[in-house]
Amino acid sequence: MIGAQPLFIGEEELRRLGLTPGEARDALSHAYRLQHAGHVRVKPKTSLDIAPGHKFQAMCAACEELDLAVVKWLGVAPRGAGDPSPGIHALAVLNDFNSGAPLAVMDANAMTGLRTAAMSALAARFLARENSRTIGFVGCGLQARMHLEAMHDLFPGLAVVLCNSRSEQSARRLADLAGTFGLEGKVCSDPARLLSESDIVVTTVPMNAGFEPFLDASNLAPGVFVAAVDIGRSWHPGGFKVFDCMATDSRLHHGIEMKPGMRIDCDLSELAGGVHPGRVSEAQRALFVFQGHATADLAIAWLVWSRLQAATGRHI
Repeated sequence: MIGAQPLFIGEEELRRLGLTPGEARDALSHAYRLQHAGHVRVKPKTSLDIAPGHKFQAMCAACEELDLAVVKWLGVAPRGAGDPSPGIHALAVLNDFNSGAPLAVMDANAMTGLRTAAMSALAARFLARENSRTIGFVGCGLQARMHLEAMHDLFPGLAVVLCNSRSEQSARRLADLAGTFGLEGKVCSDPARLLSESDIVVTTVPMNAGFEPFLDASNLAPGVFVAAVDIGRSWHPGGFKVFDCMATDSRLHHGIEMKPGMRIDCDLSELAGGVHPGRVSEAQRALFVFQGHATADLAIAWLVWSRLQAATGRHI
């Protein structure tokens, strides 16, 4: 590849590769085991904040065992209620680990959605109950849709999907999507009821000017697993004390503003590496709160690059 023109991997090409949620989850598990063993070099996310919900970010990681380095650049901007268009726009650059030569530039929007849902699913593998039947979504946009697919793949016993959004149209869209998976999708206008009836809760509420937390963790049922994709912004700070276990993507690089009652009990490398037991009781309430980590981007980039080489039948 040295001296050759880098490939551009677009969204349509990524779609043709047919990557599954299970493959993404396994790729992350492999990468985080490598990180736990000290084989991944990674830097914290760098963020240029413009306004609430408006920012530009960069993150990078490299691994000799995967023969790959990756940097992802993304822009985040607010969307209006009911707007189904992406609020995140991302590109990734892949480099050969040893030569440093650029291999590809990738449209990373689809990659980011797959990666983020796979992070939550990997945490859920260790922290959610295997017999979970009801999943509740607060926020019903793109990330909710990706998480629905990822959690349905991991938990075959899921039967009911509760959907809450500031836009009833978005909630209805997610409920209809649940029906295509053979699940019962319901629009739920009462967040407190959604929390009390769900075995798994996913919050993906975007930041907007004047935003205030509105979810009370005391409404959660025993044994629940929560994936706070929104970095916990939608939760009242005083409620975090109800969680028995709190996990994040990386202890060193989580970048989360620690609210009262928050703590970090484990991260994905410790769960995947087998040094943390994960869920230890049926009644345990567990929280996964995170804002994204470059090891996960490296994992999905490696999966895409490996699959692309296999699809072409040669080393690109």
